[in-house]
Amino acid sequence: MTPRPPLRRRSAISAIAGAVALLLLVATGCSPAKESSSTEAPVGGLCPVPPIDVVVSVDQWGDLVEQLAGSCAKVTSIVSGGSVDPHDFEPTPADAAAMTKADLIVINGFGYDEWAQRAIDALSSRPVVFDIGGRYDMPAGGDPHLWYAPGVVRLALDDITNALESVSPGAAEFFAARSVSVGDSMREYFDTIGGLREKFQNAQGGAVTYAATEPVFDAMATTVGMVDVTPEGFARATSNEGEPSPGDIAQFMDALADGSVSVLIVNVQSSSSMTDRLREQAESHGVPIVEVTETMAPGASSFQAWQVGQLQAIESALGFS
Repeated sequence: MTPRPPLRRRSAISAIAGAVALLLLVATGCSPAKESSSTEAPVGGLCPVPPIDVVVSVDQWGDLVEQLAGSCAKVTSIVSGGSVDPHDFEPTPADAAAMTKADLIVINGFGYDEWAQRAIDALSSRPVVFDIGGRYDMPAGGDPHLWYAPGVVRLALDDITNALESVSPGAAEFFAARSVSVGDSMREYFDTIGGLREKFQNAQGGAVTYAATEPVFDAMATTVGMVDVTPEGFARATSNEGEPSPGDIAQFMDALADGSVSVLIVNVQSSSSMTDRLREQAESHGVPIVEVTETMAPGASSFQAWQVGQLQAIESALGFS
């Protein structure tokens, strides 16, 4: 098992919150208004040149790469669905073969998919690699779930397009048009985040708090203005794939009982008897529960639809819809 890098949760996530909020304002405040918006992926368009081969480590990013590349790339996401833990995944010979043939490889980086970096290092001929975590000035020891950081997502959309153009310059105009189309399809995503942040900042009765069974959603929760009250020992253990102590679990149970938690966020792709106990405690004390997933939810039509659906679930659970 490859351990995750230690996460200094609150300090690291808070360090990017200001930048994320600024990017969010740019995304929502400087865009021309439209009467309607959609979370559906853009469609159509014939590629003017032969398509390139792109390999993406995980489908959270793979879906966005597919949208940006359109018919000008064959995109393969190595880890998809919720049956495999991306932290512990080991590529098969078929995966290695796909990476060998790739013109471009996109990885999350930042300690999340180290197996992919090892596979890249083993290639005899290195393709163009876009390492999302390595591209930006992320705080050391921070949250590796970068697709849940809207500011990172916004930056990555442009940089993925640039990477595609560098590999297939004959399709540069095609990729530029796709980028505009994908940007339009992201409008509801950014608007939903900005709207929820405004509601939570103006909420009567104090801060909107959450506790989480795993820290996958923390960057998004911070962006929309939620306050993490997950007991520190519990958070530290789950961040590093450890087992919370009985005392950590007891503190979590007490927090769910004493009214300090507005909502319990549960990663449904990582369930156990412990998370079942926490869910039961939340239910018995009237704490709403919202389920999230680390990888794209089964049946989600796009990255945007997946993310917006989870945000709307939080909004509804807390009575803000």
